[in-house]
Amino acid sequence: MSFDRILFGTAGVPNCTEKKNNPVEGVINVHKLGLDCMQLEFAHGVRMKEEISSALRKISYELNIPLTSHGPYYINLNAREQDKIDSSVERIIQTAKISDMCGAESMTFHAAFYMKDSPYDVFDLVEKSMNVIEERLSRLDIEIELRPELTGKTSQFGSLEELLSLSKNINSCLPCLDFSHLYARTGEFNTYEEFSTVIDRVKENLGPDSTGNLHMHISGISSNAKGDLKHLNLKESDFNWKDLLKALKDKKCTGYMICNSPNLEEDALMLKEYYMAL
Repeated sequence: MSFDRILFGTAGVPNCTEKKNNPVEGVINVHKLGLDCMQLEFAHGVRMKEEISSALRKISYELNIPLTSHGPYYINLNAREQDKIDSSVERIIQTAKISDMCGAESMTFHAAFYMKDSPYDVFDLVEKSMNVIEERLSRLDIEIELRPELTGKTSQFGSLEELLSLSKNINSCLPCLDFSHLYARTGEFNTYEEFSTVIDRVKENLGPDSTGNLHMHISGISSNAKGDLKHLNLKESDFNWKDLLKALKDKKCTGYMICNSPNLEEDALMLKEYYMAL
């Protein structure tokens, strides 16, 4: 998909949706609210009836509300047991299959935990699994962007450097840039200049077109020395979202901005309103 600006949406169905487990209603509400996109949340398992996925694809197309997706939380491509790694690979493939059926073009997931191993060894294992996933999806004729997420805890694989390196090595792989996680993980990257540096690093590593098709997450956040603790509403956090949006606009970045705040659509609308006024 090509973008002419940043699209703003919710991580899951908006809170105002009566039937919380009905993503079709969620897309309808996203459209009514004046938002632009929605992320399907498969955090607790990849289950969806075929009639729901085809209805989602149809309504998303009719209302011009594109979809992204998020894989299950219990993925760990660095698990101690090989069968758990195999299960994680299967979960990513299943998420990709259902996401593709729904018409989503980009899916994100938390790739691995370090488990006290060397980050270099973990990188090699994750890269190996991603090659397997890419090959299997290619055989299934599924084209979807695989986007390991920039993670918020120092115990998790998914630093900015790791994701940029992985994306250079795997064709179908690009980072999901969670700027709130980056701030929680590092205690840095919360000023206009620092946000601009991140955008420049993405372009330098992945090419000048890479920031025209971003998949981003944002929310308020609380953290400690080990990284993020929980998502907050933006106004309850010191995350500098206004300068982030200014940097993204000034650098002509486009793509999806998925809001993870507890108040979902309220913060998503606040972000969109501020961005559109810049």
